[in-house]
Amino acid sequence: MPKRAAVTGATGFIGRHVVTALRRQGWDVRVLARRHPAEVLSPYYRFELVIGDLADPPALERLVSGADAIIHLGGVVKALRREEFYAANEGGTERLLRAAAQAAPAAMLVHVSSLAAREPGLSPYCDSKHRAEQAVRALAGDRVWTILRPPAVYGPGDREIGPMFAAARLGIVPYPAAPGAALSMIHVGDLAEAIAACLTRSGSPQATFEIDDGVPGGYRWPDILGALGEAVGRRPRGLRVPRAALALLAGLNQAVARIDHRARMLRPHKVAEIYWPDWVVRGERLEDVSDWRPAFDIWRGFRDAAKWYASAHASW
Repeated sequence: MPKRAAVTGATGFIGRHVVTALRRQGWDVRVLARRHPAEVLSPYYRFELVIGDLADPPALERLVSGADAIIHLGGVVKALRREEFYAANEGGTERLLRAAAQAAPAAMLVHVSSLAAREPGLSPYCDSKHRAEQAVRALAGDRVWTILRPPAVYGPGDREIGPMFAAARLGIVPYPAAPGAALSMIHVGDLAEAIAACLTRSGSPQATFEIDDGVPGGYRWPDILGALGEAVGRRPRGLRVPRAALALLAGLNQAVARIDHRARMLRPHKVAEIYWPDWVVRGERLEDVSDWRPAFDIWRGFRDAAKWYASAHASW
């Protein structure tokens, strides 16, 4: 009989790729969504739907009931108020784990966190992801669980990084970074396959992995600009944005958000994350306890992303 995976965050950028990877490996998939997401997920095989969200304990119990595995991707990356990060990322994880304790006590768990959880002092987002990991360790019980900490994720379907590709086509790419900053990256397809691989990994029954594309030491901005240039067929110039300039823009965003009540990614607390100099993964490798291997470095991965942007936006 096929096994069933319960997935939160399935309608998001990463989640759609995870559903594809799970279905390709023979899993039946049950997803949590606020409304019917057929227009989003229908190209990614069939799925069972539970209407609800991470604030709805009965829906969470329906989601995980009888599941063999739980993939937790749900949460927020932008919010109007700091409390919303904790309510969704920490509180949502706690409610999911309590539902799992009742309705799926033996199910494996893959909690998809973020490399940001390593630096909880930087922002409410980082702290809420760190606290969500603490909730997993406190409430997951004896089940097999894996915490994955991906770095920057990009690839087909991602709209956050699109402006960078558009800027590269115009010949100049502004980038906010501390001098000499380094960061790891991962293609969304590789991340989705890694999440699926956690369901068959060996080693400790409870483990945390920071995960990337396998390039030691990550990337510096000259590498990123070179890969962007190859992807769009033009060699762009880089323009490093001073922290004070981005802080000013973040403050303006916050002022506008008070008026229109729309959450924006760039807020004052986000500036500390952006200018943190070391977002390079370290520690135990998932590759050592599974058959998973990343297929994309940024040169191949950016070319793949550029093809998607070109096909999804006729004017791009």
